Amino acid sequence: MIIKRNIMLIGSMGSGKSHFGRNLAERKGWQFVDTDRVLEGRFGLPIAEIFKKIGEKAFRRAEMDVLKKVCLYHEAVISVGGNFPIEHRTLKVLKKYSYIIGIRAAQFRIVSRVNRRIGKRPTMDYNNVHAFVHAMIQSWKPVYKQCDFVLDTTNGRTYDFMQRIEDELVASGVQFKARRQPNDMNNGDDKESSQELKLNNSVTRNTNDSRIPKKIEAHKRTSQTSGSNKVGSNTSCCDKRRKQKTSNQKGKGRKSEAISKQHAPQGGNGYEKSRNTNKRRRRTWNERRHKSAN
Repeated sequence: MIIKRNIMLIGSMGSGKSHFGRNLAERKGWQFVDTDRVLEGRFGLPIAEIFKKIGEKAFRRAEMDVLKKVCLYHEAVISVGGNFPIEHRTLKVLKKYSYIIGIRAAQFRIVSRVNRRIGKRPTMDYNNVHAFVHAMIQSWKPVYKQCDFVLDTTNGRTYDFMQRIEDELVASGVQFKARRQPNDMNNGDDKESSQELKLNNSVTRNTNDSRIPKKIEAHKRTSQTSGSNKVGSNTSCCDKRRKQKTSNQKGKGRKSEAISKQHAPQGGNGYEKSRNTNKRRRRTWNERRHKSAN
């Protein structure tokens, strides 16, 4: 038994990889991935403009980077761009995870498909299509020999091609590793236990809901009592402060009256306090001489 993750379609341009891969993915219920569309999404440009902008070496490097990431997908049909033949080292890496299917077609069929959209394929020489397609087919022949299965799409229906691939997968014993999904409860006991758990949870929720209003009332009572205590404490503090203010004002008034009644102190420093303003005033020279004589 052989375990793979996905199916990868490789072959020359115009061989029918995208059309066939899209139908095969729909039949199996898998996702379809086109590496040319992935590159267009990465650079934000059509595939022909990407090739013109970055050059052949950078384009092939970017294409290989996409292939190394895409080959790890589960349950996917992957169509690889046919601009350049895949190298032997890269194909070895891809075969670890993917079931490689080589898609090929006759020269006249590829020429007719390529001429439908002129300018779409970046490496195609539209001035001499026949010679270019012939050379391209010859360069892809060694790659087809290393594929797990080779399908010729020159003549036939898409449905028949898909049936041939399904028969080949069964005959070779190939199985595909599915994506990780949460465990489903298929047994009846598990279903019953889950229902019991749901009932218990609902009962506990109902009891908790019935306790909630009691808790709210108790919280309100405690908040009211604490609020009344706070109000009483605040009023007592305010009364104390008012009494202190009044007592201080009375004490100040008494001191001012006593000072006003007293005579201004006399001394040798030449200063005295006035009876009305309670402020110090410097005495004149005559006043000081007169008092010193007395």
